[in-house]
Amino acid sequence: MKFSLLFFLISFSLNAKIDKRLCHLDENRVLKRVTPKHKPNYFFKTSPDGRYIYYIGNHKNWRLDTETGEELLIPGSADPVPSVDGKVMTSINWRIPGKKDWTLNLIPMKDWDIKRSFRGNPDESLVTTEMETSRTYQSVGTLGGNNYRVLSYDERVGSVALRDYSLNGKKFYSHTSEDHLQNLPQLRLPMISKDGQEFTSLDVNENQTVIYRIDNGGKSVQEVERLDFPSGKADFSRDNSKVVFHVTETVSKWAASQNSRELQMPPNFNDRAEVRNIFVYDRNTKSVIPVTQNNKGNSYYPVFLEDNRIVYLDQRGSDLSFVYSSFPKVIPKSIDKARECFEGASFDDSISKLAKIWQDVCTDWEGANGANKVMVLNISGELCKQIAEQSKDRDIALMCEALKKSEIKKPKVVKVENKFKKMVKVKCMICHQGSIPFFDKEKIKSHKDEILKRINSKDSSIRMPLGGELSKEEKKEFSNYLNSL
Repeated sequence: MKFSLLFFLISFSLNAKIDKRLCHLDENRVLKRVTPKHKPNYFFKTSPDGRYIYYIGNHKNWRLDTETGEELLIPGSADPVPSVDGKVMTSINWRIPGKKDWTLNLIPMKDWDIKRSFRGNPDESLVTTEMETSRTYQSVGTLGGNNYRVLSYDERVGSVALRDYSLNGKKFYSHTSEDHLQNLPQLRLPMISKDGQEFTSLDVNENQTVIYRIDNGGKSVQEVERLDFPSGKADFSRDNSKVVFHVTETVSKWAASQNSRELQMPPNFNDRAEVRNIFVYDRNTKSVIPVTQNNKGNSYYPVFLEDNRIVYLDQRGSDLSFVYSSFPKVIPKSIDKARECFEGASFDDSISKLAKIWQDVCTDWEGANGANKVMVLNISGELCKQIAEQSKDRDIALMCEALKKSEIKKPKVVKVENKFKKMVKVKCMICHQGSIPFFDKEKIKSHKDEILKRINSKDSSIRMPLGGELSKEEKKEFSNYLNSL
């Protein structure tokens, strides 16, 4: 109780002395917004170039052409997910008369659409339905050679399920008679990489995001990376080097408690209860980069495009739209490097302390999910310095130093210019660039004798450079260059 009161007094004092304009990065990365005809229901996918969006709306699946605005139906009632090569569409059946719930549809595609009648209706004769499974949240990896891997969460047994399929002509064939079930009951919301070799999932026991490698044709998996933040339905970049995800934070515990526990479809998040923001995790640098910095509002379920642009669902009040965003240009900070550089007592305790003060200064969130620890990784150096100075907390000051040292800066490219070329540009080309093609090796040959005569002339009226004279070393360099042609 005493600690809480002391922390409140410190935060209250800091609020009055810190420049809040430093709280958020001043960068607008929104390229465009697309509002579909139907309110999107949870997850969606896109074509790699971002032209087509596949989403659930009004309990039906749709393909939205963002260039023409055309929307066409896709079989199934949930999760329309295409393969990255554009040859396969998958979807889930739920509450469809005559269809078993949670069965999987596999449909051949061409030009990012399924075969249709002249009226635009789906050709149901080409739909292969996998009956011996109970799938949700499926995603598709493209293995090559018309082979595909489907990852799902099996509701019946509460397990991650994997199965490989082949597309032969217009028919699908399963490589096995049943799913490969993984004994990982703690996982939820899995998402496979585009090449079908890895997947990411939420560990509900540890409230962490975990990346697994898929081995033995989907028979087994191996944990390869564990991230200290919770995320579901993340998405891999094309080369698997990055993962884009959203994190939820509590704005008001009271407002959150007033919401119905029943899942709404489509979702209608309460801005007064929670806030969602999107980040990119770089697996090479171990850094986390903010894509959105909402103090209020919900941005969620992001998708990577092939050019590293990002598409996500964005809710403002009751309005929902798809937002296209450029990749963040901020200097990322490496979590691992910050941990190595930290010289205080406890890295985790200190970053939690800094995150809490940042939250109190920069937001009106009550906080409960630890998302502030992800946000604070990208705190500006000046803001961190002000918090450290005003709090007079040594560990926070040391944390600010560690975060500064953890910046992943691109190495400066030093352009080393050829010494001879520099001399020619300075002493010759200013006056003669229009008449003598110095660096065109074919054309300069015809000027060779003239140049040698002029640079060695004693007559200042014709000598090159005009009004000056080259040194013996420079004359030698010129002669060597011309004689080498």
